Amino acid sequence: MKLQNSDLPYITGEAFSNGRAFEFELEEEDNLYRSRTQVLTDLVRDKQIIHVGCVDHDVKSIEKKITKGKWLHRELDEAAERCLGVDINQEGVDYIKNTLGYADVMVADVTADPAAELLNRNWDYFLLPEVLEHINNPVDFLERLHANFRDNVGQLVITVPNAFTPDNARYARKGKEVINTDHRYWFTPYTLSKVVVAAGFKVNRITMCRHGKVKKRSVFKNRWFSRHPLMRSDIVMLLDF
Repeated sequence: MKLQNSDLPYITGEAFSNGRAFEFELEEEDNLYRSRTQVLTDLVRDKQIIHVGCVDHDVKSIEKKITKGKWLHRELDEAAERCLGVDINQEGVDYIKNTLGYADVMVADVTADPAAELLNRNWDYFLLPEVLEHINNPVDFLERLHANFRDNVGQLVITVPNAFTPDNARYARKGKEVINTDHRYWFTPYTLSKVVVAAGFKVNRITMCRHGKVKKRSVFKNRWFSRHPLMRSDIVMLLDF
């Protein structure tokens, strides 16, 4: 789905409303209910990509996700022509390289002075899946990415949890908030658009999807989410530098 042109002044801050209703321009693919992994692997197939956050928190998280068939870096590596995994977690990178056998991984801080391996070639996509909600200052973080990679990366891809997921309302009715304790934010398509535009990016496309697997046996649930894309659990945003 896409932002409507009439909404862009509110995204940039040129216009203001304390209660504007935003309606997104839906496309045919918005009727498809897909997993985050499927959306990303379809996008990066046969492309040259950088995957930031490949460790997925720590070694135990990787092991758990591999057991469940949910480790994203493996799926991206199999789909892309080249997938360079990047993380600041030395232990996790060593585990991916030495135990799992993925040689194309490295420790680097992409917001500081990036390694030559990242800058000395062109990349189709720079992926930040489930990273931004862990960052203290997301606008500053993205501004640094924009400055560092605008000359050698085609597009930035961000995925974040969607604040509109029905699970949040269901838990709230019970007086609970269920959340990853390292998260700083819940995003919506609009608030994420505000953040990325403030950092210098242009929103190309927004895709709403399921964070985990879409189970074929959940026929009625899948049909409901097909008709209500804004209620899906994950936001995937494709950005132009």
